[in-house]
Amino acid sequence: MSAAPTIANLLAAQPPEATAIWDRGRELSFGELEELGRRVATGLEALGLEPGDRLALWLPNVPAWLVLFLACARLGVIVVSVNTRFRSVEVADIVARSGARVLVLWPGFKDIDFVAMLGEIGERLGAVEAMVLYDEAEGIEPEVGARLEAISGQRTLLRYHDLEANPPYEGDAEPDAGCAIFTTSGTTRAPKFVLHSQRGVVGHSRVVAGSVGYTAPDAKTLMALPLCGVFGFSLAMTTMAAGRPIVLMTVFDAKQAGEMVHQHAITHMYGSDDLFHQILMAAPGQSFASLRLCGFASFNAALTDFVAEADRQEMNCAGVYGSSELQALITCQPLDGPAEHRAQGGGYVLDAETEVRVCDSESGAPVTAGEVGELLFKGIAVFKEYFADAEANAAAFTDDGFFRTGDLGRLEPDGRVIFLSRIGDVLRLGGFLTSPAEIEGHVESHSSVGECKVVGISTPAGNRAVAFVIPEAGAGADIDEVALTAHCHAGIAKFKVPVRFFAVAEFPYSVSPNGLKLRRGELRDMALGCMGLD
Repeated sequence: MSAAPTIANLLAAQPPEATAIWDRGRELSFGELEELGRRVATGLEALGLEPGDRLALWLPNVPAWLVLFLACARLGVIVVSVNTRFRSVEVADIVARSGARVLVLWPGFKDIDFVAMLGEIGERLGAVEAMVLYDEAEGIEPEVGARLEAISGQRTLLRYHDLEANPPYEGDAEPDAGCAIFTTSGTTRAPKFVLHSQRGVVGHSRVVAGSVGYTAPDAKTLMALPLCGVFGFSLAMTTMAAGRPIVLMTVFDAKQAGEMVHQHAITHMYGSDDLFHQILMAAPGQSFASLRLCGFASFNAALTDFVAEADRQEMNCAGVYGSSELQALITCQPLDGPAEHRAQGGGYVLDAETEVRVCDSESGAPVTAGEVGELLFKGIAVFKEYFADAEANAAAFTDDGFFRTGDLGRLEPDGRVIFLSRIGDVLRLGGFLTSPAEIEGHVESHSSVGECKVVGISTPAGNRAVAFVIPEAGAGADIDEVALTAHCHAGIAKFKVPVRFFAVAEFPYSVSPNGLKLRRGELRDMALGCMGLD
C-alpha cells in the first residue's frame, strides 16, 4: 500500500543522505531537513497550534522557510505566505483576514525596519498570539528586542532557533488538509486567499518532477524566485519530489545568479522573462549550457526577441503557464521546440489526467481548436478553495468542477495550450500579479486624491504602473507627485508604486449593457503618450 500523499511522506520518500538544500555554503540533507521539520513541529504544537490554524510566514529564501512549512504540514497547520516586499498596509490585511495565530519574521533582514511596520499595524495583528523571530546572528539586537517587547504586549516572543531544540514530532496530517495560502489579485481591493491541499501539492509536484528532467542524476534547481510566491514554492516542491538539491538565493541579484548557475551546474530555473533577461545582460556572451529548462512567464511585452537572445547564450528558455490557483507549471512548451513556440506562454499539459477546456468568456460555450476563449482546468494542480470566501468559490468553478482561470487563450491543433492575456485588468508588476484596484485604493487614501485609476505599461526597465488622478474637490487642478510617491512607498510594496501620477478631469468610460465600463486601453495609450513611449 502506497504512502498517503502528504508533504511529510513526500519528504520521507527521498534518500536521507542526499543533499536537499544548499544555502550560502551550508548543505542540508533530506534526512536533516526532515528532522528539523519534526523538531519545529513540536515547538509549534507547544504554542497551541492545531489542525486548520494559520501561521503567517514573513521570511525570505532561507532554509527556515521550508523547515517551517514542513513542520506546519505535519501538524495540519496552514502557512500563510507573506511577501517580504510587502509593507504595513498589505501585511496588516493578510495577517488580519487570515486569522493567523503565529507570525514569523526576520527583524533584521536587509536593514528593513520590520519592527516599525509591526508598530504601524498595531491592533490589526488581531488573532496573533505569538511571534517567532528568525535571525542569523548570536541573537536579536537589544534595542530591536526592546521595541518588539513593547509592540508584542501579552503575545509570546521566541526565537526560531529555539524551536529546533525540541524533540521530534511523530504525527502527520490528512492528505486533504490545507497546507499553504497564497494571495492573488482579483477585481476587488482585497486579494483573495488561494488555499492548496497537501494532496494537490504532492500530486502536482510528482507529476512535474517526472516530466521535464527533474529526476536526472545531475539535476539541480536555482531558487532565484521567492518561496513566498506560488511560482517559487512550486519549483521547490517539485525539486524535493525529485529528490534533487535546491540552491537558495536569499536575495536575487542577476550577476550573482549567473555565477551560481556556473558554480553549481544548475539545470532548472523558473522566473519571468525580465529575470532571465537581467541574467543574460549581466553576463554578455557567456554560455549557460547547463540550463536545460528556464521556465518563464511573459511579464514584459517589450522583450520581443527574448528567447532568441537566450538561445545565443545557450540558455534554454521555454514558456510555461500556471497561476496561484493552478500552481506554477501546469503546462510547458516543448524544450526542443522552435524558438517561436518556446516564446509563447503555455505548452503541453504535463499531467495526462488534467483536463483543459477553452470556452467563450461570455456565453461559456466551448470553442473549437484555434479559437480564443477563457481557459478552464480540472485536475490535481487545482487549488482546494478560496479561503473563507464562499462567494468567490461559487463563481470560480463550473457545475462540473472546472476552474475558470479568467485568462484568455486557445488550444492549438497539436494540443498545446497558448496563454494570451488576462480577461480582466490584473497587472504584472515585479514578477507578481497585482490588482490595479489595490493600488488605486491606497492612492485614494491620500487627502488630495478624489479618485484614481491605474494602468500598466511596458518599458525598457520592465512593466510599470502609471496612475491617473482626479484631485479631491478643493485641492486644485494639480497634484503633488512627490507627496503621492512617498505616500505609496510608505504603505505598499515598491514594485506596486506608480512611476508617474497624472492629473485628469475625468476618466474615459463607455456605456455597456452592464453599465459604465472604464476604457483602460485608452488610459494605457494616454500613459504611453505622457511618458513619451508611444
